[in-house]
Amino acid sequence: MKVYVVCDLEGTAGVVDFMKQCMEEGEYYRQAIRMATLELNALVDGALDGGATEVYAWPGHGAFPGGIDVELLHPECRLVMHAGDTGPVGYDESFDAMFLYGLHGMAGAEGGVLAHSFTPILENVWLNGFKIGEIGMNMASFGDVRVPTVFVSGDEAAVAEARALVPGIEGAVVKWGLEEKEKLGALSVRKAVSLSPAKAQEVIRGAARRAMSKIGSVEPLTVDPPYTMRVQYTEEKYAAPMKAQPGMVTIDETTVEQVRDSLSDLIF
Repeated sequence: MKVYVVCDLEGTAGVVDFMKQCMEEGEYYRQAIRMATLELNALVDGALDGGATEVYAWPGHGAFPGGIDVELLHPECRLVMHAGDTGPVGYDESFDAMFLYGLHGMAGAEGGVLAHSFTPILENVWLNGFKIGEIGMNMASFGDVRVPTVFVSGDEAAVAEARALVPGIEGAVVKWGLEEKEKLGALSVRKAVSLSPAKAQEVIRGAARRAMSKIGSVEPLTVDPPYTMRVQYTEEKYAAPMKAQPGMVTIDETTVEQVRDSLSDLIF
């Protein structure tokens, strides 16, 4: 069975500071991506134990290397490289399942550790009338080719968000948000309680193994076309360039809307 893993960094155990751990120039960025890679390796171990025969992973955090250290990568994991961070590539209906690794809640998520939607300049994003973040968009993109999402790891808010969309999904919670510490645009930075890296790997390994047994019983998340996307930016200066894009309708000074026939045609 073929598994595709969509990876992010903010949902990794021990990652709580956006500037120091999630930015390439941050003092602890290299440490953060090592921790993320070891968690991904634990996921691969669990998926293989559960019956996976091929595992592909797309590192979706920022530019190359995308939040994964290729030198530390599990020998049985194939990495989709140098593909940017605008969305996973190289997947189709031949995959049996999609796993979400290291995810975070959408902007405004209650208790979310490093919660945001795509970038800190996006206040809210709606798809066909319902609010969506990276979790929902990835689920819908794979659902478009009938591939179900059966696993998610990250903070408690991320797992709750995924389960609200796909109730049968297997979840691995590795940290919990406390009170808000500061805001960076629409990104919430919270104090948090985290599992140790070793314990997080253990939890992820077991959840990934269990998730494999859900292939065939968990349905893909599907959103019917046409696709209406409304995007609210944190400031007018960020919305201004989007207003000039073909097919874009201005809702107010910070909000635009578009209607497309394909999810891949949406821009924001």
